[in-house]
Amino acid sequence: MCRLLAYASTEPSTFESVIGSTLDDFVQLSQEHKHGWGVTTCDSVGGAQELQRDLAPAFESELFSKVASKTSSDGALLHLRLASKGLTVDISNNHPFIHGDISFMHNGTIRPPASVEPLIDADLISELASTTDSERYFFAILTAAKSEGLINAIASTVKKIASTCDYSAINSITLTPDFLIAVCQFNELEQSEWTVPHHYELRFTKEDGAIKIASTGWGHDDWTPLTNGKMLVVNRADLSYKILDI
Repeated sequence: MCRLLAYASTEPSTFESVIGSTLDDFVQLSQEHKHGWGVTTCDSVGGAQELQRDLAPAFESELFSKVASKTSSDGALLHLRLASKGLTVDISNNHPFIHGDISFMHNGTIRPPASVEPLIDADLISELASTTDSERYFFAILTAAKSEGLINAIASTVKKIASTCDYSAINSITLTPDFLIAVCQFNELEQSEWTVPHHYELRFTKEDGAIKIASTGWGHDDWTPLTNGKMLVVNRADLSYKILDI
């Protein structure tokens, strides 16, 4: 159970400048999603992933305040963590996760985390740095991407996890120098983790030279829903996008 926020923009920006005054409404969700936060930034030109994270809740983290107002990029991910039952509160478990020029964050629970490991190549298994289901989900995508390409790999991995694992949600957002990709896939029969209506629905908007994607729970009901079983693929070169069935 976590909250996700991401953007891709035409010009280098901060979370504070892209989201504006309502960013504080999102940050206040960290009073519930209180097990730390993480931010990755990745410019569309240059493409190096930069990670900053903290175990303090975002609403009281001095580092978060600095990152939100000072760290500038034309693409970024923000994750507020509420640790799934059985997973430790440890900085290594904080999203987003990075591999090469790709960063990734997940909202939901896949039980148990090890159930995803048959989908991961041995060379990537040895690189796991956390105990989370989420990093294993990410590495399953990376495994599939070797033969399928990243976009197809995300869709195929979601299908495999949904058909073989016990899960509440496989929602994710992936950032590369070329793409911002959001997935909405959740188990409609598993609502034990829900704290707001439409808990796992994602919403997005394109305005003021940016595409913004976020979890629910903090307003912006006027943004376009990304509903269950859909994937949003944003081309960072021109912010064009398409919505695909998973």
